[in-house]
Amino acid sequence: GAQVWTTRVVTGKPGIHATPLLTETMKYITVNPTWNVPPSIVYGEYLPALQQDPTVLQRMGLKLEQNRDGSVHISQPPGEANALGRIRFNFPNKFLVYQHDTPDKYLFEKTERAYSHGCMRVQYPDQYAAVLLNITEPNEHWSPEKIRGMYGQSEIDLKFPTPVPVNITYQTAFVDDAGKLQFRKDIYGRDATMTSMLKAPHSRDMENVVAHSQPSYGKPAGITLPPGVNFASNNASSGPSFFERLFGPPTPPAPVGRRGQPPQPGQRRIFTR
Repeated sequence: GAQVWTTRVVTGKPGIHATPLLTETMKYITVNPTWNVPPSIVYGEYLPALQQDPTVLQRMGLKLEQNRDGSVHISQPPGEANALGRIRFNFPNKFLVYQHDTPDKYLFEKTERAYSHGCMRVQYPDQYAAVLLNITEPNEHWSPEKIRGMYGQSEIDLKFPTPVPVNITYQTAFVDDAGKLQFRKDIYGRDATMTSMLKAPHSRDMENVVAHSQPSYGKPAGITLPPGVNFASNNASSGPSFFERLFGPPTPPAPVGRRGQPPQPGQRRIFTR
């Protein structure tokens, strides 16, 4: 297919936070997203930080809740300071990663941009959203200005009539638009791993080359909050699962043709690097 748009992204840090390779479908965009903090960050970073500084979550505008099973849920409401920025691009997957805006725009000026916990931060999310929506809803005439006009304090989901295929790949060599061969640093060390595994034809562990496993963060024994720190009164004891908080409950596909027949997915390509 033809390339219609390209932009820079910030990807996961090398190691356990490396952005996984995957193939999924993007089903909708969320404007003014709530950040539901992944369990890996809750238990690996925020709860230890809370023991050292009982005010850290309050200063960051984070909400602390306890789930029905005793696990901890931390979230950040929509707004300019939200870690996801103003837009989240949703393609539900087992790695719990997605694409999103960011308040840290300065990172896009760097040559190497591996700073996240695995998700992909998009440089121009309003333009990206407009491109995607115009592909799936060509008669609606979406623009970045129209997207920005929706910014506020409440989540807004913009569902695609037809899901958009998403392919997250990793390339250290590619041909640019001018036909010139380009090379990039192998920041994840996947080239060396792939080479060694190709030399071992009987190995069945190829999936480890293209994806990382999500660490398991179950309910730790005896969660003790510092003095003066309490769970929110409207806790999540009967709320949705973390996956549903992140991507929403499963919904039936919207009828195609309601706003005009969209182009078939796969005919156009959008690159993020």
